[in-house]
Amino acid sequence: MAQQLTLVAKLRQRVEEQGESPAFIFRSPHDGRYVLSWNRLYRLAGRFAAVLNSRGLGRGHLVVNTLVNSPERAVCEAGIWLSGAASVNGHCQMADGSDLLHTLRVSRASALLVDPDVSNSPWNVLTKYVSVGEDDSVTSSDLTNLKKLFFIRRVEEDGPGDFITQLGSHSDWFQADDITPEDTLAVFATSGTMGFSKLVAYTHRDYMQLVKAYFESKQQNPVKTDLNRHFTTAPFGWLGGYVGMGVASCYTIVTCDVRVGGLPKDMPEFIFQVLEKEKCNHALISPVYLPELLLLAERRNAKTDSSAEALTSKESKLNELILTGLPITCPVVAAALSLTDLVKVSYGATDFSVVSMHIVTDSKTFVDHDTGPPIEGVSVKIVSQDDEETALPVNQTGHILVKALKINPGYLDDPKLKTDDYLTKDGFFRTQDYGRLDERGHLIVDGRGNDAIMRGPYIFYPSWMESCIRACPGVRDVIITGVPDPLVNEELCACIVTESDSVTLEHVRHFVEKKVVTTEDDPLSPRPRYYLEFQSFPMTDTGKPKRKVIKAQATERLQCSN
Repeated sequence: MAQQLTLVAKLRQRVEEQGESPAFIFRSPHDGRYVLSWNRLYRLAGRFAAVLNSRGLGRGHLVVNTLVNSPERAVCEAGIWLSGAASVNGHCQMADGSDLLHTLRVSRASALLVDPDVSNSPWNVLTKYVSVGEDDSVTSSDLTNLKKLFFIRRVEEDGPGDFITQLGSHSDWFQADDITPEDTLAVFATSGTMGFSKLVAYTHRDYMQLVKAYFESKQQNPVKTDLNRHFTTAPFGWLGGYVGMGVASCYTIVTCDVRVGGLPKDMPEFIFQVLEKEKCNHALISPVYLPELLLLAERRNAKTDSSAEALTSKESKLNELILTGLPITCPVVAAALSLTDLVKVSYGATDFSVVSMHIVTDSKTFVDHDTGPPIEGVSVKIVSQDDEETALPVNQTGHILVKALKINPGYLDDPKLKTDDYLTKDGFFRTQDYGRLDERGHLIVDGRGNDAIMRGPYIFYPSWMESCIRACPGVRDVIITGVPDPLVNEELCACIVTESDSVTLEHVRHFVEKKVVTTEDDPLSPRPRYYLEFQSFPMTDTGKPKRKVIKAQATERLQCSN
């Protein structure tokens, strides 16, 4: 029974029960479609596990995976499970690759998966730091633990060098013995509650508990079709969109094949089309896309276009929709309920998994920022911002402490962060979020208790971006702050003090777009949406910028300009 708490056991179960049914369906912006069945996923994964095993990789090793959402990423992740190793999400959003390099150094990963042929490939950054020898062995004076490199390529018409074609010709197959629920499954990068790009390890058990919390709610609606298809906009490397979601939940995962042309230029239109064509009954969609999705549905209804009914008719609505990102507001829930019968709003973080879940079927009953009651096995208390030993009564706002399903033993290989830094004496996690418990026992989450910015599903700590922008010629100082946004809670605003009038905000914007971030086509990438010029910043008596005052001034100026 315990083995069922591993993704390897669940994958075997899916193969036995569903065989040739789709495990993944990948759609490209140009109407391309790639189906990966359970049988084929298992067969290819075992062959990749054999490749890893032949290179000396297995239990106790970490493999950094930089691949985008694609069949290749799914196969590689499953292969890492079968090998007994664990994957590390190798995100690379900074143009200089500093975030990826940080992950490689801190994780002490033994191997790296890259696709050198994609746009803005992490390989472009890493060529400055590593030398590749025979059998793709790696030497690096900076990344001393990195020993193996795997080029995961896609070649048109399955020609020589194509990763999946090559695996198909292999005869070796491997699966590690006795993989247990306590073995590390994956390591996720998170801005977290303690700083930028911390690494949090999840065991098989941790992950299975998280999926259970999302997919086995007490108020779950009956599935209206035997297709059980879950559409997601989330990256495979992110905890909320991890490759194992479908394996653990028995859903077919439908997503964008980002390997083909990158992210769709019109993501709402892409989502609309895929939900209709694949007859998805379940979805995880970022709130940033909901208004345009609703407009698309309304336009098609007005034109009596039959395809509009795929999202708005009572018979064809999604069975349920999971909203990512906090805090969630009433307009967002109302828009979501136009596309589905049931909305799930939850609170959690990579650091401490799922804390609360709110099942919403009527937007009129929803309160802004309501994340519902704590799920089974989780405790929450609200404490004074001045004294965490003082618990606050109902409807008083304070710091949120949680005793969650996942007790994080620490951030990977970071000696500066000990258990005492984030756990109270009685075992509660200091989330550094603030909120309140109402009279129903629902947790209302209002935001961060420090300088962090809550933007959609991500938390951004401004210091790293500020240090990058200060390198822009002509910039004297910069403060990144969050300004209110109805969809993603807070948008990033760069408040700039320049050295002279000849330095324009457009000059700074161009620097950021080209030198700081790599994902210009992703609306959730960490780039400021707004730029405001300041003559100087208000300062404290100790010479520090008054961030709350700057945030209020930026908010007021943007509201006036609108």
